[in-house]
Amino acid sequence: MLKGIIFDMDGTLGDTLQLCIEAYRGTVQELTGRTPSAEEVVSYFGLSDRGVLGGLLGMNPDSPQLPIDTFVRVYCERHDELAPAPFPGATELLWSLKKKGLKLALLTGKEHYTAVPTVQKYGMQGVFDLQLYGDPYYNCKADNLKRAMEAWQLGPEEIIYVGDAPSDIALSHSVGVAIINAAWGSDATAEQSACTALNPEYRLTDFAELEPLLTKLTS
Repeated sequence: MLKGIIFDMDGTLGDTLQLCIEAYRGTVQELTGRTPSAEEVVSYFGLSDRGVLGGLLGMNPDSPQLPIDTFVRVYCERHDELAPAPFPGATELLWSLKKKGLKLALLTGKEHYTAVPTVQKYGMQGVFDLQLYGDPYYNCKADNLKRAMEAWQLGPEEIIYVGDAPSDIALSHSVGVAIINAAWGSDATAEQSACTALNPEYRLTDFAELEPLLTKLTS
């Protein structure tokens, strides 16, 4: 029986991919006059906020001069326009799972700079027992899954990850954790072949299917 559920953010709890892309594009344009393509921005995904921004600007992510404050401002300014609400029922589902006594974690490639504003906007503050963020130099989700297991004293068979990207599937499997492939976001069709080739334990195309599946897996 599952005792812990770990959620990705972008494309899983909210359709925020376009927000992320446009916030990076707008920031680089404001600072340099150059507008990177969406493809260039996405090529850095897997890294955290500072990692993506540093890559786009040719800067060290740890540099004190990295204009992370500008990026956060642009991200927050565009939030209402591009990602005003989570997927319908997402916030309610999280609170329902918490009331059942399940352990919940947010595991995202974002850093606190953008994860916290989105959690607050979506009414999810306080629902997660753990919030685990990305790294500017590598995709650290496998390591963070291990950290969650250690913090909760649970084995990999007692938790499940809900994430949308092919890398989420591969990294989850690398530490023996099953995954629900969230295929309900706007970019899910483009990644369908890559995701199904990695054999996720579950692949759902409608967010409404998630609650019945989690109820079954936690009963």
